[in-house]
Amino acid sequence: MSEAKSTHSVKQITVTLLDQHYQVPCADEEQELLLEAVRLLNQQLEATRSRGKLLNRERIALMVAVNLAADLQRTRQALEDREQDLRMVEQRLQQLVDRARGSE
Repeated sequence: MSEAKSTHSVKQITVTLLDQHYQVPCADEEQELLLEAVRLLNQQLEATRSRGKLLNRERIALMVAVNLAADLQRTRQALEDREQDLRMVEQRLQQLVDRARGSE
């Protein structure tokens, strides 16, 4: 009996951030996601750098990281709010169904 093993090929992808090249390990199935993330990060890094202040790379990266983390937290909160709204709608629908069944 042979076992099926998951064979996720991992490659080294070269990415460039703030004119620096980095080798990043990446599974084949995640490569597009990684490249999209790098594009987003580069946009944010370049936007921060172009604001005219003389900031070092570390400071720029830190500012972008904090902004992206805040964006992520806002998105998570919005998702939680929507999930709570859905639960309330489900409860109301169940009440209506229960009421309709009671009047049959």
